[in-house]
Amino acid sequence: MPPPEGVVGRVRSLIIRLMRIPERVGVGLIVLVMLSVACAAPSVPSGPLPAEAPRSQPDATATPVPPSPTPLPPSATPTPEATPTPDATATPTAIPAPPLATDAILPVTVDRLQLALVLTGHHGSVRGVAVSPDGRLIASASTDRRVRLFDGESGELLHTLERHRSAAYSVAFSPDGRQMVSGGRDGTVEVWDPLTGERLFGRRMSGQVVRVAYSPDGAQFAAVALYNSIGQVWQAATGAALFTLEGHRTRLRSVAYSPDGRWLATGDAVGVVILRGAADGQPVAWLIGLRDEALALAFSPGGRYLAVGTGRGEIGIWDVEERQLEVVWQAHGGEVWSLVYSADGSLIFSGGSDGGVRISNARTGERIRMLSGHGAMVRDVALSLDGATLVSGGDDGRVLVWRLAP
Repeated sequence: MPPPEGVVGRVRSLIIRLMRIPERVGVGLIVLVMLSVACAAPSVPSGPLPAEAPRSQPDATATPVPPSPTPLPPSATPTPEATPTPDATATPTAIPAPPLATDAILPVTVDRLQLALVLTGHHGSVRGVAVSPDGRLIASASTDRRVRLFDGESGELLHTLERHRSAAYSVAFSPDGRQMVSGGRDGTVEVWDPLTGERLFGRRMSGQVVRVAYSPDGAQFAAVALYNSIGQVWQAATGAALFTLEGHRTRLRSVAYSPDGRWLATGDAVGVVILRGAADGQPVAWLIGLRDEALALAFSPGGRYLAVGTGRGEIGIWDVEERQLEVVWQAHGGEVWSLVYSADGSLIFSGGSDGGVRISNARTGERIRMLSGHGAMVRDVALSLDGATLVSGGDDGRVLVWRLAP
């Protein structure tokens, strides 16, 4: 790079003056001057370096942060719980629910429910209750190993059935009222004539039989057992085994048929509910979204909605046609042990560990009324077909009968 013109001019002037000095000295000085100029020339700035200018300020713009790739769009990070799982503390949650078969919510009618009978005699927790289709009989199953049959009108004890060798956990009437099935801790399933108290036949499962249910046509009944991931369905008339209920990976807790006879549902200890064809028990859909044991199941009268009671005190409503969890609400302070729809599908009656029977709006979860009377957990609730009689059983060993007052 050539030196600037000002420097060259000064060098020329100096050389001219040095030429007047004796030759030997002058030549040496001239050489020294030229070497000094040559060494000094590169240190002279030659102008700005636009391409490098940003590097002189590394803290400011040397490493700009590109737009962050996060947060990703919702579709880029799907979670296993894509099905809506409302906050357990919401009462109820803000998830909208579609209209059910009817909007007839009549708090005045619910207010007419009054305690009519208190049935005693058990010496243990009452785990299961049932009302015959005509309302004339009330059955109860207890940890005292006995199943009792009462007159539905007067409360008179009609029969005490003793066959289970351990606690009796569940009981159900056939749709025509001519049969009754009970399940026990000893793994036995007993079938009775409720009018006479005669035992018709018995079957056995592996595990504690916690729930039994009849199909709506009465042709078959199902049972599920604790500590067993497989349920069983039998022919009601003969007791012949029809098929097993498989697909769960943990112990079963609940079973229910839809009133239209299309579906059979089973629930397990991690909240998974399997929707099945009632004719063969084959899984059709896995309903996953609730976060604790599916202790209780109940279909709406039209069969489209399935209510699930959980170990967290929640009730969730599934639309079984759309396979969507529509609404969840906190119903009880402890487990929801049992639930049932009203005849018009507008209300849900549930029994829980907080000792109450809650009546909720089936669409929104709003509490309509809480029935008290048990001194301990409410283990089971049952409703007569006409909706006029509600029965509950609890750990206090009593059966409470509620009726609509005139």
